[in-house]
Amino acid sequence: MKLNIFVGLIFMTIVSQAQETIPVPEPIKTRREIYAYDYWVFKSSTEHLAAIDENPIILNMSQTYETDKQCLPIFKNAIKNGVLDIRYALGYFDDSQAIDVLYDGFNYGLSPSLDIGVYNVLRRVLTANCKSNSMQLCEFKESGDPITGKVVLSKKINIFGRKILAQMTLTHASASESFVDNKGKYADLQKKLTLQSEENFFDHIGKSDIVIYNGHSRNGGGPDFNPPRLNGELRVNYDGYYRVKRVGINRMLKQISTSTNKDSVLGLFSCSSEDHFYNDLIKANSQQRLVLSSETIDYFDTIHTSLGLLEGLLRGQCGQNNLSQFLKQNEKIERAFNAFKFK
Repeated sequence: MKLNIFVGLIFMTIVSQAQETIPVPEPIKTRREIYAYDYWVFKSSTEHLAAIDENPIILNMSQTYETDKQCLPIFKNAIKNGVLDIRYALGYFDDSQAIDVLYDGFNYGLSPSLDIGVYNVLRRVLTANCKSNSMQLCEFKESGDPITGKVVLSKKINIFGRKILAQMTLTHASASESFVDNKGKYADLQKKLTLQSEENFFDHIGKSDIVIYNGHSRNGGGPDFNPPRLNGELRVNYDGYYRVKRVGINRMLKQISTSTNKDSVLGLFSCSSEDHFYNDLIKANSQQRLVLSSETIDYFDTIHTSLGLLEGLLRGQCGQNNLSQFLKQNEKIERAFNAFKFK
């Protein structure tokens, strides 16, 4: 996935209080925040959601946003149980350039990761005040300790005339922004966060109602929640590892084969996920509802499109034509993302 070089991420300190023996990443106060993702991603995401809310096609779709009858299979478990179970897992998102990354005169080291900042931006977006009565991705209540890399965001929504609790479990995968530290002094914490995010994603495919991955495709070896495997040239080892082992996709296929919810939604917001994963996923479940990317994309696009998907679904819109209005808010996104098996 490409990275916007003019923006970036706030360096965050995370550690579970229950693991006092694990060294705590020390905040660096003398250098600027890498890429300022805490500012730019929040700004662009709130603007993107406002554009969706003001889209005349969406405004005319239904003034009452009556639930699309085609959504019943997706929401059947939520109607029965009273909870719409959403899983949003941020993969280990490294900026691997085979050299140390320099920004604003500071050295951020080899393959710094960016998912911690995006995790905190998503928390801010979802808990912000609603700007209109129709907006859904706002005023969620947060539970859990953000410093552990996992929170639950909850809000009551109206689906088919019933009040249902939309409950999103959000995780990130990096222990710190430093690849060297995550492989070294934070290795125990890194293992914990990797396992936590893998559980949030892989273990809920075909079980939860909506499952989203936002990260690297690893050229067909992903989804991935681990620090990258590098080759002797310090580049991501696609040929020697990811394309050969295909650890992530194989685990997805195993989960889909034992799925108890064939009507669930799976979004893979990563580079060329359609080319890398579509055929295998459809073979595993011919009716699997998918949102995939058709080309190389940047982190901003994946965030915006995943928010568009969630906004549309929480408004009860999941027919192919209706949902596409939420997904494709600009020419770049319209070209780069496709939804499948939404009738």
